[in-house]
Amino acid sequence: MDPLLMVLLLLWRSGLLAEGRDHSTGSQECETTAKADIVLLVDGSGSIGRSDFEIIRSFLAGMVSNFNIGPDRVQIGLIQYSNNPRTEWHLNTHQTKYSLLKAIANLVQLTGSTNTGRALNSTLQNNFKPNVGMRADSKKIAVLITDGEANDNTLLPSQKLKDAGIEIYAIGVTRVNKKELSYIASDPKEIHLYYVSDFSSLLDIADDLTINICNSLEFVRLVNGTSLCSGRLEVKTNQSTQHWSSVCEDDFDQMDAEVVCRELGCGAPSVLQGALYREVEAPMWTKEFQCGGNESALLNCRSSDRNTCSSRKAVGLTCSDPVRLVGGWSRCTGTLEVKQGDWRPVDGSDQTWESASVYCRKLSCSSPLSVGRRDDSSNRSAWKINSDCVQSGSGLRECVTQLSWSSPVLELTCLHPAAVIIRLVVLPLTLLLSTIVIYFIMKVQATRGQMSDPQENIELDYYNLGVSRAEGAPAEEEGHQAAE
Repeated sequence: MDPLLMVLLLLWRSGLLAEGRDHSTGSQECETTAKADIVLLVDGSGSIGRSDFEIIRSFLAGMVSNFNIGPDRVQIGLIQYSNNPRTEWHLNTHQTKYSLLKAIANLVQLTGSTNTGRALNSTLQNNFKPNVGMRADSKKIAVLITDGEANDNTLLPSQKLKDAGIEIYAIGVTRVNKKELSYIASDPKEIHLYYVSDFSSLLDIADDLTINICNSLEFVRLVNGTSLCSGRLEVKTNQSTQHWSSVCEDDFDQMDAEVVCRELGCGAPSVLQGALYREVEAPMWTKEFQCGGNESALLNCRSSDRNTCSSRKAVGLTCSDPVRLVGGWSRCTGTLEVKQGDWRPVDGSDQTWESASVYCRKLSCSSPLSVGRRDDSSNRSAWKINSDCVQSGSGLRECVTQLSWSSPVLELTCLHPAAVIIRLVVLPLTLLLSTIVIYFIMKVQATRGQMSDPQENIELDYYNLGVSRAEGAPAEEEGHQAAE
């Protein structure tokens, strides 16, 4: 692994260890594939000591590490403020996690006073804009971290952000005005507002903050299934109360299912069946979706209200695992890649023939013909997948354990279904037809040998006598007349 990247990834862990609390095993990764534009508002005023600002950087690095960063996933911008706000980077400046972590490591404290209201205004006017990366179909979130009461008015700027559809999380450390911070934060306060007594306690709220932000990004889910990609479809009907409802089966079609599977980061829908995963217990959502099939999220589809659900059945859906083979001569051969936020190759160091058989089945191919490993010249990180988990029947996303670097990637060749048909049907049929044709040709030739033409026999007799038929004809006639 790149030494700098190792240092950046360890910033979070080192902050925890410095306090004697190793939470590394409990870190919360946000596995959602939803789009989100998150702007961090970081207080860099002089009341924050150098060591405390180091903890803030570790906190930010840990937060960034929990999300799938990319132009089609989560984008993160950052404003540091004191007397005046300063945009350190916009939403579209850093499109990889590595680049973001590097920027956080190089963040230099401003020092000065605490003009939080000015920073909130600047966020709306300069950072949540399409020309700097804000996307129309993304969730908009602002996360404020401050250690003191603002020197200016924060009520109107924070309300303008909320009116623009931006969700605000507020984190107050030590000397904050709790009433002021409560007004800044979105409702419900239980998940949007945090108070900590000192900067080291920031590390204690990291997991909870990640979970709450991640939950706010999710609008659809599949429950009571065998994996994250199967189950009864539910949609979030109330963001404040985190209330979920089932979706009525009526008029929910294949195109709607394709959008749901895409939004969940799964493969194409393979089963669409009402009440497939037990009878409905949660209330039905009275919305009918009319998706075109190409939308990135169900919320982007047209919808209309419905009064009843005549079938009284909820949508049950199974999506295929997001897995593919690339770089081969057919879809059943190449480098195995799995999508979990990003498409990445699979670490081949501990994969078995049995797990390869599972991959081939998930690709709708037949049995594996070869399983190999090769060094990846692109130096991409690879997913490390537990082969025992794969063989147990769990979904691939549940079997991903971690990222690995400098490992050989898995090369796989599966028997193509077309090859199976050719081998089991076409080749035997071709052989049978060839055998039949050869048989009839030989039979015809044998028949011609036994039943030759009499005219040909006569010509052969004349030839053997050394006379032509033309010369022998008169003599034949004279002999015939003499006999009379």
